[in-house]
Amino acid sequence: MSWFRDEPLHRFRQKRWRPRVRGVAPLVLLSLAGLLGCATPMLSVDDAVVRRGSETRLCAFLGWEPVLFVQKDAEGARVRFFVEGREPSEKKTDEDGLATLECKLPPGVAQYAAQARANGRELDATGRVFVWDEPRVTIAVDVDHTVAQTEYEPLFFSNREDESDPVKRSAKTLRALADDFYIVYLTARPRFLLDKTRVWLREHEFPDGPVVTAKRIRQMLQPAEFKRQQLHELRKDWRTLLIGIGNRPTDADAYGASEMLTLILSPKEAQEFPAHALVFHDWAAVQRFFEANHDTLTDSKALKQVIAGKRMLARPVDKYQKR
Repeated sequence: MSWFRDEPLHRFRQKRWRPRVRGVAPLVLLSLAGLLGCATPMLSVDDAVVRRGSETRLCAFLGWEPVLFVQKDAEGARVRFFVEGREPSEKKTDEDGLATLECKLPPGVAQYAAQARANGRELDATGRVFVWDEPRVTIAVDVDHTVAQTEYEPLFFSNREDESDPVKRSAKTLRALADDFYIVYLTARPRFLLDKTRVWLREHEFPDGPVVTAKRIRQMLQPAEFKRQQLHELRKDWRTLLIGIGNRPTDADAYGASEMLTLILSPKEAQEFPAHALVFHDWAAVQRFFEANHDTLTDSKALKQVIAGKRMLARPVDKYQKR
């Protein structure tokens, strides 16, 4: 039998967090990755979400990843969008290398494509289409060390699929949550890892959901700022994006600043998190938390009251274990 305690949720208080850099290996790898890819043009296509009664935004990015985290974008380039059963539409990239098409997609479309030409090369990329036509609460889930035990060297340098193992029970828990929630994977990984991340999630049987990455390598060095900005933009369209799951103080800061319920996975007791964050040792505890609060967490109005500190949540109590 499980015992629960009711507790209020502390409201987020704006505070400047100083991210902890755990070693220089990821930074060195990123610099080398930029060196290796500086002369190669890249076209990537975002995942799109169809909402009832509204147009869908299709986005493609054209640019290069040069050295030292300095982005080179292709401004004014022509990008052609292809949607099944329609004539292609052409848009030009803006100063950030983004080409955007607003349109209503025909029913049943599962993907769209984009084509562009750069440095004499023909480039093409494909994005997925997700239909979110129910008023469900949406959960933003971090990737590195939240669902993936990330191995940075093979991730950046191997031409094969990402060799990282999934965090224990992360896929199983998210599959269960996907029955009642929409899932979006929000990561500060640079955009050139978008397809690799999609493949890894599929191969390890994570539930389908849009993958949102950083546009530039250097944004990986400021994950809290990137996620705050990205969540601000996403919540304009996804009003029920109200829960965030991550593993670092920077995640807690970004979710709290976006007025989201903040859930943190932290096996190490020494790490400190702000008061508004609910900290769990593993994914099994996260699943028990959702089961104990199912009716509240699936109701966007009730959940907003929780985030505002006006409503209580049930928190499963972990069984004592001798140290």
